[in-house]
Amino acid sequence: MSNKVLLADYNNHGQQQFEYPEQDVYYTGRKLNQDLKHGPIEQRGCQDIICVILYLSVWALMIFCAIKSWDTGDASKIYLPYDSQQRQCGRGDLKNYPNIYIITQSESYCVSDCPGESGVGKELPCYQCSAQTAPYASAQLLTLCFPTLKVDEKYQELISNLVDISGFQRHYADIEETWPIILACAGIAFFMAILLTFLIRLAAGCIVWGMILIYLLIVGAIGTVAYLQSKGHYQEYRVIDDAQQLEIIAYVFWSIGGLSLLIILCLAKKISQAIQVLKTAADFTREEWQALFVPVFILILVLGFFAYWLIFSAIIYSTSNEINKSQYSPYVELQWDAKTGWQLCLYFFGLIWNVCFALALCQFVISSCCCFWYYSHQGYPLSSSILKSFCRGFTTNFGSLLFGSLILAIVWTIKFILEFFHKQLKNSVQGDNNALGYALRCAKYYVSCFEKFIRFLNQNAYTMMALTGQSFCNSAYDAFYLILRNATRVAITHGLGELFEFLGAIFISASSSFICYLIITKADAYKNNIFNPIAPTLAFILISYMIGKMFMNLYGMGVDTLLLCFIVDTEMNKNEGGAKSVPHSLKQYASELN
Repeated sequence: MSNKVLLADYNNHGQQQFEYPEQDVYYTGRKLNQDLKHGPIEQRGCQDIICVILYLSVWALMIFCAIKSWDTGDASKIYLPYDSQQRQCGRGDLKNYPNIYIITQSESYCVSDCPGESGVGKELPCYQCSAQTAPYASAQLLTLCFPTLKVDEKYQELISNLVDISGFQRHYADIEETWPIILACAGIAFFMAILLTFLIRLAAGCIVWGMILIYLLIVGAIGTVAYLQSKGHYQEYRVIDDAQQLEIIAYVFWSIGGLSLLIILCLAKKISQAIQVLKTAADFTREEWQALFVPVFILILVLGFFAYWLIFSAIIYSTSNEINKSQYSPYVELQWDAKTGWQLCLYFFGLIWNVCFALALCQFVISSCCCFWYYSHQGYPLSSSILKSFCRGFTTNFGSLLFGSLILAIVWTIKFILEFFHKQLKNSVQGDNNALGYALRCAKYYVSCFEKFIRFLNQNAYTMMALTGQSFCNSAYDAFYLILRNATRVAITHGLGELFEFLGAIFISASSSFICYLIITKADAYKNNIFNPIAPTLAFILISYMIGKMFMNLYGMGVDTLLLCFIVDTEMNKNEGGAKSVPHSLKQYASELN
């Protein structure tokens, strides 16, 4: 007998032979494990061991590079300047003088603090500078004392010629100046997210529609404020060439608001249906409230690894021996060799893989907890569900999570490489308006589409992994065909879950960012001490959106996991009267879909 599988053609064109059943367009997947009738399978072994070995090897190489660079590396070479006598600020006798204050092209001093307006004409807080006085007021920009906007332009021009003060550095200075408000923004976003989480338990419908209304009002308000400021109103802070930019921003926000309103009107009925699923997800969070802290724990892990990565990447970078320094510039530029470059590439990929693994672990733990909760309605044990999920994530399913995160990490790396080459091409003489530029744009688009598919497949694979304990490939296989068999049902529910997750994150981000934006543009302590409010505002938006996304992802995962559990429950018990573990709040939704 051949190993080929004989399948019937459902169009009655006779029988066809296929080497693999997946070649048949009518194939809808294999049968699921019958043990799923009673809930997640308890008996499971370690899977995808090769990925564990590869992951530990990457970590071993990273630690080896860190240890080897510890003795020869010196991160201070990257950011500490030199005075006109070629003494490095912040080191040795100048340990307490880390900043550079430039007076002329050939005269600069290491100072302990940058003199402000009150320090003009007074003695510089410098090391052995013969009672030199400060000719201009300055603000600290990293380790550089940069003239404030009120100072004579000749000093700004002098320092700009000696030091490449890019827009990034100005924005960094603004962010450094407003860091207390950035931290406050994170706190406000956490408060808004927790408040939204608990309110959804009480009145999901009112909260969802109210959230949509507030989102539209905030978008419109931001556009209106930007438009009024572009016409000269409320300009109490200094802005560089912002009139036209603010007017464009106003039209963009108004357009976003109008388009959002049209989309919401078209999806009004489907949003009402999704509210029933959200109520079930709210029931899950009410009974398993500890799940709310899973994203927080994962975020702490990511921040901890990022701190490690930042410190040792700087140390490895500082091992470069090639140093470029102009005669009068206070800063040096390091040029890494091939060896240092490979080490930095290793650390960069390690960063991406670990971040992807943290996301995978978060999704797996939440899905696993949700599976436990769903099947607890027919007697499945629910005690210590979060601890049990973490244990599985770091033991039997560790390799499978690494496998899924590795695929996503490779896709992200390819995206970064394409973006890097595209940026280099845009900055070249010929630009990107050519065949190569179009090819790179097409490649970036295709990779982005593939990334969305991988993220969707991974998420559902982690749910099947939580149910069955299989390897990543087997879980992804079963998840793919399970979704294929219920394409319409999954498409509608997943789409609405994504919509709610997005709107929730936008609501948290917009409300938190708007409050903090008003603070830095109205409070005297900040409005006169920043170059431009754009960078801090972008920081507000980014941080609050990440926090909002982190919390709303709990609901998105809950919606998708509950639906997949319901589908599995239905298929396992289709000959016994249908699903046996459906929560009460999900029964109406299930009846509407059937």
